[in-house]
Amino acid sequence: MRTRFLATVFAVVMAFTLLGDTAYASEKGKAKAEPNKQTYYISGLKAGDIILWDVCSQCANTFSVIIKDDDKIYAKIDKGDEVRELKLLAHDSAFYEGGSNLRIEVEYTDPAVTIKTANASGAIKNEQKRTIGYLYNYSLEDSTDDDYNDASISITSWKQHG
Repeated sequence: MRTRFLATVFAVVMAFTLLGDTAYASEKGKAKAEPNKQTYYISGLKAGDIILWDVCSQCANTFSVIIKDDDKIYAKIDKGDEVRELKLLAHDSAFYEGGSNLRIEVEYTDPAVTIKTANASGAIKNEQKRTIGYLYNYSLEDSTDDDYNDASISITSWKQHG
């Protein structure tokens, strides 16, 4: 009995090892992530939720921000100038339609930029401690001064509207 158990465990471990090697081998051909591009996934939202976004910047680099899911682009925001002053690039809203993989995609034009991210997120709770929405903030650094205000992207959502 004990020998059969050990043989079964060994067979399972070997199967996972072989499957793991196969999966790893199939991913070797994929392109590596580029440092001037970043994707942030948003979770917890359901179809019909209201989403509000704000995007601002204080940097000389140019970049784009796309808020989308697998079915729809909600916003495409471009910082197409090299103005360093604090600038509001977008303030808008939409109803989330419920597509898979809601995300923010950021791409700096300069391929030499390496994006660093400071982020915060959490649930918005009412007096009864029920979740009524979510907050997501991504503060990006594109250089070496570590001020994390080169791009600031905030998403707020609410489960009900009226």
